[in-house]
Amino acid sequence: MSHTSSPTAFSTSRNSVLLWCEPSFEIKLKPTFCFIENNIVRCPNPEYAEKMIAAIDAVRTKGNSVGGVVTCIVRNAPRGLGTPVFDKLEAELAKACMSLPATKGFEFGSGFSGTFLTGLEHNDEFYADENGRIRTKTNRSGGIQGGISNGEIINMRVAFKPTSTIGRKQNTVTRDKKETEMIARGRHDPCVVPRAVPMVEAMVALVLVDQLMAQYAQCHLFPINPELQEPLRTASPVEFEQPQNAAAL
Repeated sequence: MSHTSSPTAFSTSRNSVLLWCEPSFEIKLKPTFCFIENNIVRCPNPEYAEKMIAAIDAVRTKGNSVGGVVTCIVRNAPRGLGTPVFDKLEAELAKACMSLPATKGFEFGSGFSGTFLTGLEHNDEFYADENGRIRTKTNRSGGIQGGISNGEIINMRVAFKPTSTIGRKQNTVTRDKKETEMIARGRHDPCVVPRAVPMVEAMVALVLVDQLMAQYAQCHLFPINPELQEPLRTASPVEFEQPQNAAAL
């Protein structure tokens, strides 16, 4: 089973440096591996990459640390991945990404900013494109509606806290409950976000593979209504091999 869907993660925020936010919540930029890996902070915008590096260096020289945000987008995701109740696609993605160390926040599409909109403003209206495919004019839902992918770009952001081990004096308590001070020694990252970029990509890819396998098993091996198999038929990049014993099933 193969598919052209692939997650692309990159840095979009570091301390007070925030990469642009599209008003339609669509990621118009198509970041490639070369763009992202062209700098040490893994930001696809060279100008903002320099600002992020400067922000990290500023706190590093003071023995401090900063956090940031990793954005991950998935293009060409087939429709129909996920379930509407217990195993929602956004829930599976959130669980996978939040299992990574130092994660403190997660949001899809409009995320928390969507709470400032009305239902009419936030709803993604449907339309039929020139190829007869059902699309949405906006993507505030982040490519997932009702727990199921709708074929639009899946767009998510993962927040990572500042590194807790820093070279500054901090208060703590010993095992015998006595207050004291401590200073961490050794080499520690002033920011873990650049390291987290490929980790977010990997976790998202694993979830999507699981969902594709589940869709294959449910819709292809055990078809109930041929009309319900539309996500598999229209997703041309998907190639399935019919098992030899499928007829027996």
